[in-house]
Amino acid sequence: MKTKMTIALMFCVLTLGLVQAQSTTDYEGVDPSGQTVVYWHQYSDDSSQAETMSALIEEFNSSNDYGITVEAIHQGSYSPIQDLMNTAILSGELPNLVAGYANAIAGWANEGVVVDINELLNSPMWGIAPDEQANLNFDLLDVNQLDFAPFHGMRVAWANQNSLNVFYTNLDIVEALGFDRRPPETLAEFEAISCAAGASEMYQGYPLDTGTSHFESFVAAHGGAIFDAESGEYIFDSAEVAAALELFTRMLENNCAYLFAERYQNTGDFAVGVTPFAAGSSAGIPFVTWDAATAEMTDEWVVTAFPGADGVGPTLQLFVPSQAILTATPEQEVATWLFVKFLAGAEAQLAWSGATGYFSIRNDIEVTEDDFTEPRMPFHRFVEVQGILADEMVSIYASPGLPSYSAVRGLVPNMIAEVVNGDAPVADALAELNEEVAELHADLDM
Repeated sequence: MKTKMTIALMFCVLTLGLVQAQSTTDYEGVDPSGQTVVYWHQYSDDSSQAETMSALIEEFNSSNDYGITVEAIHQGSYSPIQDLMNTAILSGELPNLVAGYANAIAGWANEGVVVDINELLNSPMWGIAPDEQANLNFDLLDVNQLDFAPFHGMRVAWANQNSLNVFYTNLDIVEALGFDRRPPETLAEFEAISCAAGASEMYQGYPLDTGTSHFESFVAAHGGAIFDAESGEYIFDSAEVAAALELFTRMLENNCAYLFAERYQNTGDFAVGVTPFAAGSSAGIPFVTWDAATAEMTDEWVVTAFPGADGVGPTLQLFVPSQAILTATPEQEVATWLFVKFLAGAEAQLAWSGATGYFSIRNDIEVTEDDFTEPRMPFHRFVEVQGILADEMVSIYASPGLPSYSAVRGLVPNMIAEVVNGDAPVADALAELNEEVAELHADLDM
């Protein structure tokens, strides 16, 4: 059976400062007519996401019954948005809706500027009826529901889409190296094939990404996580974290893997047939497809979940960018929710998923080839990855939704570099990192 998402458990944020944003608001007598909703988003102006969102906003503005107007402002990627939010919190000049990942939104919630969406979701007047809620994927949406003190079940944001950290396999190269023509089923097979590629004259081993998300995917593939929700502590000194780091070190020492300097070089090398494997976000599939076509690489390649250690099975890391409703007048909060509710509707979700290649938050829509208009993503790849997400044998992992996680992400690559360069033993480096992140956790999350 599919492992129940560990996402909700990751949101064990133990801050005492979040109380004012959780007070109950009476939305039932509110009139949102004529309100303007300022929406800070992350979609680049020339992207299919921006074009699709603009079309959906235009539809909402022209069709809603209350004369609500959404004004969308592209504020760059998530990091610039986080910086702008920090400034806005200090000045008090907040947008109404803002994009962000769970860890950033948890930090804003600690400042008391985030609305509990559950109050709007379950409002008799403004909410989504129970029979309609049954069509929503709450395994995904609950990534933003914090079920621990002091949040008390607060839903700090609403997901509009999701993507996955997927594993690429070149079947032709695997077969040419003398292995069965299929993706590796275990980490041992993955390592053996990578070592064979590194020892060959035609190929290279595995392009090793030292980024935190990539490392976490291999921790999950060993059956672990970097945060233990039950103890409320980071656990970089766990056996599973050590096993992932030891795998990295061993593969580099044995020429089974190599480090790369340029961003996306790993999937770039894969796309031209240099290496049998790579890993990256499903959002990058169009770029791998384009690079392969440009290089006239005709090998057959597939996209799967990560192979797991013995007894673990396939694993998948989920990325869930979301939207937080920020505190304002009740009228503005209702107006903002009505736009979010519109985006969650079946028609909007079908349009969004079909035009962008991201996956829906609903269980009741099916994107057909006729619906699929994202020109860069082959439809069969979209179906391929959607099948992975629906596979009950795949265990789902997500990063901890803690305010400290942003800072932790900056420490992990340095720790990996220290170990693989031979500057520190695995156990020592992880013990030191665990102490550092414990301090961050105490300073930022409690």
